[in-house]
Amino acid sequence: MMSCGSGPAATEPPKMIHGGWVRFAMDEAGPEVVPESVRGLRAEKIWKATYKGPQDISGVWIQYPGETVAFEAFQRFAKNPAQRPFFRGAFFVVLNAEGVPPQALGDFQEGVAKAIY
Repeated sequence: MMSCGSGPAATEPPKMIHGGWVRFAMDEAGPEVVPESVRGLRAEKIWKATYKGPQDISGVWIQYPGETVAFEAFQRFAKNPAQRPFFRGAFFVVLNAEGVPPQALGDFQEGVAKAIY
């Protein structure tokens, strides 16, 4: 029995993010773009993605086998003021925060939560 509101899990970074962001570019990437503090965790897929919208935002999207591993990556991530990490489902995302207003980063993160589930 499926729980209410659940749908198929996302298999790549969303094309559209609630709040006005549209994926502009996306390329598969290798483990060298994964932050060193989480490289030991087994990623299934890695992308570099850029979104155009109210504020252009780019980052690394890492898909893990499940939400538990993504949460572990979030906990292990070495904090850096130039980056904004978060996780949603099996995705661990590290946004480039340099020059991006904190409000825009928060709005984007909230939009990802709506786009993935």
